[in-house]
Amino acid sequence: MKIHKNAILLFTVLAFWIVACSDSTNVVATVNGTKITRKTYESTLDNLILQQTQNNPAFVDNEQTRLLLGQIALDQIITNEVLAQEARKANITVKNEAVNQSINNLKQLLAVDENGKAITDKRQIENKFNKKLKADGVTLQQLKANIRKELSVQLFLKDLSNKQKIELSEETLKKFYDDTMAVVSKNQHKITSLSKEDLALIAPFAAGVEKASAERVAASIVFLAISDDMDEKMIANKKDLANKIARELKDNKIAFTQAIQAYSDDKSALQTNGEKILIRGTLPKDIDKKIFEARLGEVFGPITDQAGIYILRVNEKRAAHTLTYGQLRQDIINYLISVALQQKIQQQVKDLVQKSKVEIFLPQYKVNNTQAAAH
Repeated sequence: MKIHKNAILLFTVLAFWIVACSDSTNVVATVNGTKITRKTYESTLDNLILQQTQNNPAFVDNEQTRLLLGQIALDQIITNEVLAQEARKANITVKNEAVNQSINNLKQLLAVDENGKAITDKRQIENKFNKKLKADGVTLQQLKANIRKELSVQLFLKDLSNKQKIELSEETLKKFYDDTMAVVSKNQHKITSLSKEDLALIAPFAAGVEKASAERVAASIVFLAISDDMDEKMIANKKDLANKIARELKDNKIAFTQAIQAYSDDKSALQTNGEKILIRGTLPKDIDKKIFEARLGEVFGPITDQAGIYILRVNEKRAAHTLTYGQLRQDIINYLISVALQQKIQQQVKDLVQKSKVEIFLPQYKVNNTQAAAH
């Protein structure tokens, strides 16, 4: 059973919509005397389950996963409450402007209709926002208070980060570069000499380097989706439309950006002037071969696979190349400092939780010490 680890990152604070309930009759835990209610716990758990459902196709909502996610939810709430208390002790204040900006950001998240189209009418957005508040049983004042609390936690963590001092030697940077390039080039002899800890540190950075240095093309793509519920006639109509689009593009009767806007079922390329960056080896084999063998400026297609029909034009090509130490040095510094900072802050937060008086009343998680949230 795989649970996405981003659900338990210390920098992932609770959703703003989850507001602590004032009802103290059903308390699941206390943190230095502050009560955590069942409603807060269950809302947080529901939010985690929703995240897993959206991000993990293999996720199964059953008793076992709920037990595991319930522990994660409880840990999140307890850790967040400890950090909020520490922020108050540190006299960290959140400006009203920051709270209002967060409210506006939430409204923008709701500014989409059921068809995924943006809502621009301010009155419609406001009505949708108010309906969301009502449906969740949250007042505007409660929401603002929770936002203020969450932002104070973020500022406290930022303050902790600013106080850290990380020093890296040139020898450390060069070794990390050499090890990264061994992973990128699949040098098995070198890779087997690395520890599991080193590999875990290098792997995310190496993946980014591999992507940045791989053979790639910039292409304009019109994509017509084919789904399992389509019958033969519907698929035939899609293919006829694809042939029509391809002719118009080849005859310069329509621009690619216009074709994407008018016909494509994937309009994400419009955010980058109608282009997408495609890396060699990341597409279905037949499509990958045709794209990387195509001439610059050539419109080709329709090409059909299980997902749908593609009409493409290659606008730019870039050969695979090796990034030098000089080119990657600053990126290595930024990456290693970021990792070291997170590790230090995680330990400091863990220490703060361990020093707190935590009592848990849920039978499945109940413990007899004060370190329940320090995982």
